[in-house]
Formats: sequence, C-alpha cells, structure tokens
Amino acid sequence: MRKMIFKNYLKDPISTIAVNTTIFIAGCLFFGSIALIGIMSDIFSDNQNPVRNQHIIQHSNEQVQYDKMINLLDSINSKLDKQKN
Repeated sequence: MRKMIFKNYLKDPISTIAVNTTIFIAGCLFFGSIALIGIMSDIFSDNQNPVRNQHIIQHSNEQVQYDKMINLLDSINSKLDKQKN
C-alpha cells in the first residue's frame, strides 16, 4: 500500500513540486525565525551588562597592544634586513 502511494507521488510532478516547495518555505521560515530571535536578543541585550562592557574594553585594549607589538616587530625586521645588506 505504501509503495503505491509513493509511486503515485513520484508520478505526479505537480504534487512533487508542491511538497518540495512547502518543505523549502517551512525551512526558510524556521531558520529565519531562529536568526531573527538571535538578532533581536543581541540588539536588546547590548550594553546592559557591565561585565560584558568591561570584557569588550579589554579586547579593545588588547588589540591596541597587538598593533604596537606588530609595529615593533616590523621595525625590528626592517632594521635586521638593513644590517644584512
């Protein structure tokens, strides 16, 4: 009985397209709603937690220190290259 239903389903291209389109739209709505919930929670919870703000400031300060280290290493490399030549 089930094989008969499945064979009829495959023989009718309109129903195949309809089912596949329905599955696609349902998937888009599902994953879109998950993305929307994530974006909205990020927007509404931003800058309300002092620990998070301190954490973000620490990352910013670390990036400044990394930039200084990179510049220092570049200057050391350029001086070493000049000494070799």
